[in-house]
Amino acid sequence: MSPKRTLKTRIGEMLIERNLISQKQLDRALEEQKEKGGYISQHLISLGFVSEINIAECLASQYGFAYLPLDRYEIHPQTLKIIPFKLINIYSLLPIERSGNSLEVAMANPLNEGVINMLKQVTGCEIEVFISTYSEIRKAIDNYFPEEMQYANQGELDAGGLVKGELLKSFIQVKGYGDGREKRKYKRKDVDLDMIYSLQDKSYKARIKNISYGGLMFVAELFIPVENYIHEYHM
Repeated sequence: MSPKRTLKTRIGEMLIERNLISQKQLDRALEEQKEKGGYISQHLISLGFVSEINIAECLASQYGFAYLPLDRYEIHPQTLKIIPFKLINIYSLLPIERSGNSLEVAMANPLNEGVINMLKQVTGCEIEVFISTYSEIRKAIDNYFPEEMQYANQGELDAGGLVKGELLKSFIQVKGYGDGREKRKYKRKDVDLDMIYSLQDKSYKARIKNISYGGLMFVAELFIPVENYIHEYHM
């Protein structure tokens, strides 16, 4: 199931409608967001106004995702091997079940099309997205991968070990592109354009695949362990 971007109601308004927060609390969170950036849901949680479960349920309702409580679900060991552990750990997601060419994946951020496209490439499957909370996913990762977590270091990545015999490419979205707001405001267009991006004072070639006035998504030649943090790019 691909992310559904049609917004029915803003999440703050949904929380008010459900009597989970007040307008005063939403206004306070909006002030925090204006000052510090990030998502409104992050500030509502950090201020103690709502729980992760409240946010997950609203996202599920808002975008049409099914919410999956991971503590009630047992994942088969073979299924856990479908996605490399390093991707599971970096992007906080879990493969849940495979049926034919379809792979169910639980994600805390189910709106990141770049990660979903990368998972398609790595697994060769169509990705069906379920939503879980970040805490639930991290707890499940700790439970299913205790040995790997002892040695996990997100700063050291071996791209060659991620895909057998192939070079893993990265699908990257610039910051803010793909969070729902951009697509509602601007029309996107599929393209195939050359570009050069800068990362850690080095320049790399890539191909732009999707673009709008609000941002773009591009395919990098090499695996890059970042999400939404490419700030400098040239076409």
